Amino acid sequence: MSSARTILKHLKKHDEYLNKFHPPHRSIYFEELIGQAFRHILYLPYYTSDNDNPTDSFRVIWQGSINPPSNAPQGPDIITCCYDFNLLIEATLKTGANQWTQEFAASARHCDDFINQTGLQPKDVSIILVTPKLHQDTYRSIHQHPRQEFNFIPIEASTLAKILETSILAFTMMHVELRRFFHEIQKCIKEASSLQEYRRLVDRSLIDWQKGALKLERNAFIGVKSYEAMKKINRTHVGASEILQRLQKHPFVRQYLKIIGGKLTSDVIEDCLIRQSLASRLSLTYDGEPIFEPVPYEDFKGRELRLIKEVGNIK
Repeated sequence: MSSARTILKHLKKHDEYLNKFHPPHRSIYFEELIGQAFRHILYLPYYTSDNDNPTDSFRVIWQGSINPPSNAPQGPDIITCCYDFNLLIEATLKTGANQWTQEFAASARHCDDFINQTGLQPKDVSIILVTPKLHQDTYRSIHQHPRQEFNFIPIEASTLAKILETSILAFTMMHVELRRFFHEIQKCIKEASSLQEYRRLVDRSLIDWQKGALKLERNAFIGVKSYEAMKKINRTHVGASEILQRLQKHPFVRQYLKIIGGKLTSDVIEDCLIRQSLASRLSLTYDGEPIFEPVPYEDFKGRELRLIKEVGNIK
């Protein structure tokens, strides 16, 4: 199974990736790529039509198959069972006028069928249309003739790549954060007077959402990266300045800080390590620098499992 960053690379250069396959199979591999992207965005188990496990309540199911290559049959290409909501995903390489005529009507039928089969409320199911490039007719039809009972959300592959990039950095992001962004996209559809304006509004909303989602995960991200730095230094006691020097050179940390803004300091590192219970503060050096001791992994794991158990016992 491909890593999240491999999927992100393929998604950013989907034309280059899909050109490796025979033309009749490219739509199949695009569906599979989008399914893998949502799997990593949501940190859920991934299944295909060959190995689906209905007993797994929360999962991503691509309804196609690689062995042998085949598109999803009648029904949505990908079903994503998230926490408290569901996504029906249609992945299409169509970029012309047939994007609307062939994809939207079918996706609406699929949503009707899914709601009838599951007994879910329409508000808890969203239709996501993922395409390399949204066509003018698709945007205009959704904007002018929305089906009020459906959450219909068209996104381009470049936007999905940014969502995946955000989820990789914010590796403890709640599912509700993704749902919140999709609601913002629906507002963009209503407010925009043209496809070009829609793209601008989505890009602006994406930047705001990405920054907000990553700020919420600051303690976890900086805490884990600081812990990683201590383990690589491989000493019992590590000074804050040593951790800071390593993080300032770390490409993912630099990417993260570029998005959220702000400056990384020893105080921030200390705050994140202590809040995440990844290290204990031992003492100060003669010049006031804090010294940390990383906690053993099993210690951290045991405490987290106890916390999970306590939360699970709450009725």
